[in-house]
Parts: sequence; structure tokens; C-alpha cells
Amino acid sequence: MHRSVTLFSRTMGLVNAVVFGGRKDKKAALAPLFSYGTFQLYYNPVNDSYSITEEESAFTPLGIMQSLEATYTASYFCEVCSRLGADEHEAVFSLLSRSLAILDSNPSRHRKILIDFTWKLIQISGLATDLSSCPACEKRYEENETLFFSTQMNTPVCRNCADTDRLFLMSGSRRYLQYTLPMSLEQAFEVQLYESNQIRLRDFLLGWITAFAQGPLKTVQSGLL
Repeated sequence: MHRSVTLFSRTMGLVNAVVFGGRKDKKAALAPLFSYGTFQLYYNPVNDSYSITEEESAFTPLGIMQSLEATYTASYFCEVCSRLGADEHEAVFSLLSRSLAILDSNPSRHRKILIDFTWKLIQISGLATDLSSCPACEKRYEENETLFFSTQMNTPVCRNCADTDRLFLMSGSRRYLQYTLPMSLEQAFEVQLYESNQIRLRDFLLGWITAFAQGPLKTVQSGLL
């Protein structure tokens, strides 16, 4: 009879709430998947729980739900934010809402917005560097040098400082990350990136964010991103 949802708030972070009677009638439309807006919550101090009483939607996706890949991409956004967005509520909320809006308008470009979202989230998390020198040994990278990865430092490094060969960042992909580093999400999305480069960069960034999450991500394991 009821529906359990997870909200992400600018100020409160993750909030689990119940929509009573939310599986039928008018209340079934409360809190649609991947939407955002203003929610009125009732707090029950006895059960230490929240319930949703009203919702004023500011964004309800239409394009996302028409594509399986876009739906999984949106699910990936939400899963990653629920795992990694605990300390930067405002910044992560802004990134998540803007990424969903771009994805909804461009569902066929789901891979490109996934790349830009993940790179911006890595920046918010404080893991990003300018990718010009190795953070372990401080060696300056060559222009066409391929970078590898340190699971201990959770960042790209030179070959000599890497402790895994499962992740590598090609020079073209590195230049894209450097070029878009100071850009807004919207500006980065407009930068062209060849499909072959998108696939390689997606794989690297998903490996990076999975290492940061310190555990498997269901959407990444699905193989549909």
C-alpha cells in the first residue's frame, strides 16, 4: 500500500521517507523517479521516520525514461551520489540535478554526460589533480604519456608509481580532462569527444570512481552504462 523513497537534500543529505498509500490513486504520482522539487515532510519522533505529505515538482524526467541506457545512467548518478555525496550536499545536489536535466534533454548522449558528471564529482571529492605531473614522485608527464593508477593514493600516476595495470588513461583522454577541468558541467558537455575516446575514458572514470567508493557499484556491474 505504501511506497518507500530516498530523497537527497541540499541541507540534510540522504533522507529515507514513506509515501503512505503511494502505490495507488493520486499519491502514486508523488516523488517520481529522478525528479526533483520541494517536498513537505512530516517527522514522526516515535518511529524516528519521515513521510512525504506534499510535493511540488520542479523537474520530472520524460526523455530519460524512454531509453534503457539513459535510465541506467540516471540510476548510476543517484547510486554514486548516495555513496559519495555525504560531505558536500550543496555541490553534489547541484551536480546531480544539472546532470539529470542534461541527460533528460539528450538521452542518446548518455555516455558523454556520464563522463562529465563523473569527472566533476571527482573534483568535488577532492581527488582531481591537473594531471601534469605524478602526485607520487612529482615527475612531469610527457605530452603523449599514458597514465596508470594507484589504488593506495586513488589517483592517476606514472607507470613506475602504479600498483595496478587494470586502469590506464590515454594521452588524448588526459588532455580532455585537463581542458574541461576549469569548465562548468554545461560547458564541458558541449566539448566534442570522439566515440572511441568516450568509451576508453568512461571505462577509466568508472574504475576510478569504483575504487573511491571502496566497493562495487550495481549500476557499473550491470554493463549497461
